[in-house]
Order: sequence, then structure tokens, then C-alpha cells
Amino acid sequence: MIEATGRPADQAFDADVLMPWRRRGSALVTEHRAEFNRLLERVDALVASGRDTQAAAAAQVAANYATFWHAGLFASASLERALQAIGERAAPCEGRAPQTADPRRAMKVLHVATQVAVVAGHARMMARWIDHDAANSHSLALTRQAGEVPGSLSQAVTASGGRVAHLNRAVGGLLVWARRLQGMIAEADLVVLHVHNMDVIPFIALAGMRRRPPVIFLNHSDHLFWLGAGFSDLVVNTRVSGFRLSETRRGIDERRNALLPLCLEPVAPRGSRDLARKSLGLPSDSIVILTIARSVKFRPVGGQSYADALLPILRHDPRVWLVAVGPGRTVGWGADDPDIARRIMTFDERPDTAQFLDAADIYLDSFPFSSITSMFEAGLHGLPLITRNPFGPGCEIMGADSPGLDDGLIRTQSTAGLQTGIARLISDPAARAAIGERTRQDILATNTGAAWTEALHEVYARAMRCPRATPATMPEDTAATDDVDCFSPFVYGNIQTDPSAARKLAIARETALKVLPPGLRLRTWAALALQGGFAFRSSVDAWKYLVPEWVSSRARGTVRIRRSH
Repeated sequence: MIEATGRPADQAFDADVLMPWRRRGSALVTEHRAEFNRLLERVDALVASGRDTQAAAAAQVAANYATFWHAGLFASASLERALQAIGERAAPCEGRAPQTADPRRAMKVLHVATQVAVVAGHARMMARWIDHDAANSHSLALTRQAGEVPGSLSQAVTASGGRVAHLNRAVGGLLVWARRLQGMIAEADLVVLHVHNMDVIPFIALAGMRRRPPVIFLNHSDHLFWLGAGFSDLVVNTRVSGFRLSETRRGIDERRNALLPLCLEPVAPRGSRDLARKSLGLPSDSIVILTIARSVKFRPVGGQSYADALLPILRHDPRVWLVAVGPGRTVGWGADDPDIARRIMTFDERPDTAQFLDAADIYLDSFPFSSITSMFEAGLHGLPLITRNPFGPGCEIMGADSPGLDDGLIRTQSTAGLQTGIARLISDPAARAAIGERTRQDILATNTGAAWTEALHEVYARAMRCPRATPATMPEDTAATDDVDCFSPFVYGNIQTDPSAARKLAIARETALKVLPPGLRLRTWAALALQGGFAFRSSVDAWKYLVPEWVSSRARGTVRIRRSH
């Protein structure tokens, strides 16, 4: 059951939630745009005066701000052109042409990431990418790695004949690390960027290189602002909604815009449902609706919790249980009704979700923030998938879609549609099994094995053919207050705390503290301390911000080496 498109699918939601969001969101986006413009003016002034170290730091703060606080932009030509000027003057590099321009021949592929986490789907996807592309050698450059590199990723790199480099262990800051990255880029035949939205280092590096290999940008945060639209020869999207937004709001023309399914691996056959339910304390005859996502993806909307949409179903059928992994144990969903509260089980975030998937009958997407990775995991376990996107035309990016999921995913636009779709799945076990198996087969055919590898090689070939990108060709910054812009602070932002304009700017600066030049770091630290403290560290630990990032990174690396011996 896939609802027809068209607005308004949920008139009550539109009136009670979306209309207030439009009014408040428009004001917020306008405010964010004004603050972002002031940050850009600071960057431009520093560039004009030739203070490149300070300009790079100011660009980092501006990028942080645009990512955290949506300013009606998904890309910024102004900021990227400033990075181009910084790189050309502060990091000039001859570079070299790639040794091969033939994707059928063995290549040296350089993957560039900001950070990779042990508990993160993207790091696992990178490892699978490298494993599936065994004909090529793969190296990994980490611009600002803070923790341990997942073993599967480092092993994949080593097995391919490549190496892992932690750029931020070099003495210095943004410009030094950009120059180190240039050395690795110059050795590569192809570069793939997996970087965080606000990471300025790769683009300063690329800006300074007279000759460089083709650059692919993996659009893994397609719903947010990011840097790189003007430096990436080919933007590779993993969703059709992201593909379209790249064209309409980032200025990526069709020659430079591609679609690539996520790379996945088949999973082991499902374990015993009865054993899984017994271990979780679920009745053997229960009907289990499962959802898995980070806690932020379950934020309340319009005063309603995630579970509220399911309360009529839980009241109607005592066999139905909701199991949610990620929101934590204290959300209190359904607390007013003891019987319903008993049948809502919530858990903290955790990496091992196999027993939950084994126990489930239906997988329900998180809301209002969709979780594509979790849906793929559920789909590979043969579960029927259902999602809700009530945000209307132009907001497709806020819903769920991805090659491999698109044909089998049950999409709904309203609370009533969601309830109807779940009720049909509850009443028809044969349909649940058939839809789940069809979804599993679609994912296997699209996202795994030879089909995915062939799609990857076509992406490589397209990147080789693309002309080299430059920020000079980007369309000028034009901020918008469309629905997707107005809703973004509420779906993705930190609107629950409603920080002041000064506090938002302070947070953008706080997250750049450890890479600021020493004098500026001390002055900024003192100013933040006087303005009301820090958002991400207690007053007891705030002194750690004064330690340069390269010192912290080296210290962590030394500790890990000692532990390994």
C-alpha cells in the first residue's frame, strides 16, 4: 500500500505542525542567513588582507554555522571561492596527472574522510566499498580523526595494498594538514571524498593543486548544507531525492550528478524468532513493530511523541508490541496507560541489533528523521518496511528513499495512512512475509555483489570523463525559505533548546577551537567562557580546548599503540 502523492495528505498535521513551522522557520532561516553573511564577510576580509591561517579558521567557523543552523543554503559559492583563494596562496602545489585514466586498469584510489567511528554505518560502507573493488589499491586519509579507526576499515585498506594516514597528527593546523593531504592526492589516480559537511581541509588542498586526479564526492549528508559542490568533479548521490536536490539547490549539472546504491553485504539467515523473543521478554505470539535509530531521530513533533501515532493500534490489538532501539529507556511513551506502557519497550543506542531484528514482524522507520541504514538492515532480514513523510512536495529529501528500497518500501504521508498500512500488515501474515522477502531480494540485487561493483565502475568512468570542477562555475548564493528550508530547523536542528543567535555563533566557534591559531584560540576560549560557558564540555574539562588538536591526536595514537603491544 503506497499512498498517492499530493497535498495536503494530512490536513490536521499541516494546520497544527507545518503552518507554525513555516512561520517560525522562515524567521529562523532569515536570521541564520544574516549571521552566516557576517561570518562570510569576516572570511573575505581576512582573505583580502592575506592572513590565510586566520582566514582558514574563520572559514571553518562559517562552515560549522551553516551546517548546524540552516541558512536557506545547501551550498555556498562565496565560501568555496574563499577556500579557493586560501588554497592557491597558502598551499600552492604542482601535483601530477593521474597515472591511469582508464577505470578498467588498476588504480590508486584515495578515500578522504574527516572522522570514522567504530559504531557508524558509513565506516562499514567504506570498508565494503574497498573490499568489493579488489582490483584497485585503496588508501585512507583522515583529516581530523579523534578516535579509533574501525578494524574492518583499516584491514580492508591494508589488504588492498594501501595505507591509513592521520593528517591531524602533524604539528600545526588546517593549512599544514591540507598540505599533507596534497601529497597523498598527488599519488592517487582517483579521489573519493567522504568528508563531514563542514571540513575545509580537503578543499584548501584541492584549491592549491595545479594538477590533480578526478574527485568524487559521496553525498552522504544529502539533507544538509555541505562544502565541496565547486571542487567535486562528480557528485555521487545514494538517493533519488538527494540527486534532485543536488541539481536544484547545489547547482550540480547533469554531467556531474550521479546515483550509486549503497554498498551492502548479505546478512546471515534470521535466527530463531522464539529465542529472540524469549531473550527480550516478548510473548511468543506477539506482533512486534520494531524501529532502530539514534535518539535524536525520535524527537517529539507538535507535542506528540513517536509512539503516539501507534497508540490506537496498541489499544485495539493486545498482541502488538512496539520495540524501539535508540531513544533510551526514559522516554515514557504510553506512560498514561499501564497496559500500553508495558507493551512499549525502549532501549539505548547499541551496535548489536540482531536479536531485535530476529524478533520483529514489521519495521517502522524513525520519525521525523528517517534512518535509511536501519531500514536496509531490516530489509536484509526480510522485514516489511513502512515509513511516513507528511512534509509535502519539495520535501522529498526529508523522507525515505534509496535504490534497493524504493520498490518495496511502504510510503505513507499521514498518520491515518500510517495506521492503515500497519493494520493491514498486522492482519495479513502472508503479505508481511511476501513484502519482506521481495524487499530482501531487491536489496540483494541492487546493493550487493556484481551489480553494485558494475555500478561503481560506471561511476569511476564518469568521473574520468568529467571536466575538472572549480568554485568559479558555481551559481551565486541565493538563500530560500521554501518548505524544505523552513522545516529543516525542526526536523534536523537543535530547535528544542531554542538557543539565542549569540549562542549559535558560540557553538560554531566552540567546535573549531582546537584548530584555531594559538592566540586566537585563547582569546576565543576566554570569550566563550565569559559568555556563558561551553556547550560540549563541562567547566572542569573546558581547559582541554586549549590543547591543540595535533597534540590530542598524537597522544591518543600513542596510547593505542602501547595498548596494542
